[in-house]
Amino acid sequence: MTRTEDDEDRKRTQHIDVPLGVRVRAIRENHGLTQADMARMLDISTNQWGRHESGANRLPAARLWQFCEALNIEVAAVFRDQPFATARPSAAFIPLPEPQRPFSLHDEAGETSALAASENPGMLVQRIGAAARELTLQRQRTALAVIRALKSEDPD
Repeated sequence: MTRTEDDEDRKRTQHIDVPLGVRVRAIRENHGLTQADMARMLDISTNQWGRHESGANRLPAARLWQFCEALNIEVAAVFRDQPFATARPSAAFIPLPEPQRPFSLHDEAGETSALAASENPGMLVQRIGAAARELTLQRQRTALAVIRALKSEDPD
């Protein structure tokens, strides 16, 4: 690709890079990781990861997949509720079945999984995070306010 073609490609897709970077940053922070932690997990420099988060450098599909694998989340979760997620697929697009969610607040019968919470508190945090990411931004803020209020009431 020539420099001119590369510049034109960048202009056509630039609107994706910054919000995608913001989204992966929020997900990383939600998992309690620093940029340096994430860079180590992906075997890249902290500066390179920072450029992906800022949107200065495009986030390649393979690296996005590694990011999702490292955090045990679905790739689709990264794009959920994003402004660029509204694009209609081309006529050649063949939809695949929805993947199974690795984390859910409920078991197959719809009951909250107390076993997972009691045996692995970290798993519960991941499940809460996964469920919260499916909410609208306003509802995420409300959920966070409720959690903070509950924490302030905690006798510990």
